[in-house]
Amino acid sequence: MSGKRRLKANAPRLLGRHDGPDGRAYRRAYDALEADLGPFASELVRFEAGRAAVTMVNLEGATKAQAAARRARESGKGRRPGPRDLERLARRQGLADATYSQALDKLRELAQRNGHPRGGRAPLTSDRLLAELAQDAP
Repeated sequence: MSGKRRLKANAPRLLGRHDGPDGRAYRRAYDALEADLGPFASELVRFEAGRAAVTMVNLEGATKAQAAARRARESGKGRRPGPRDLERLARRQGLADATYSQALDKLRELAQRNGHPRGGRAPLTSDRLLAELAQDAP
C-alpha cells in the first residue's frame, strides 16, 4: 500500500479509502474497541480489531438500509419495497449481526490470551502469579 499514510493508532487499512462515511464509521468502531479492549500492542490484535470494526460498519449499514426500507414501505410514495425485499434486508441485517458478534468474541478471546489489561483479564503480576500458584497447590 505504498503512497498511503498509516491510519491513526496504526489501525489496519481494510477499506481501501477511509475518507468517506464508511471510513469515519470504521474509525469510531476501532476507537470504541480499543477503548474497551485495548491497547492493541501486536499487529495480529490490531488486525482482528480492524476486522471487528469493519463488521460493525457493515452491521450499521445493514440496519440503516432495513430501517429505510421499512419506512418507505409504510409511508413512502411511488415504488415501495415489497415483502421479499424487506425479508432479504432482514436476513442481511441478521447475518451482519451474527458476524459482528463472532468477530467481537474472537477479538475478546485474543485480547485475553495476550494479557491486555481490559481484555477481560488483569495483567499478570508476580503477586497474582503467586496467588494462583498457591490456589493450585494441594
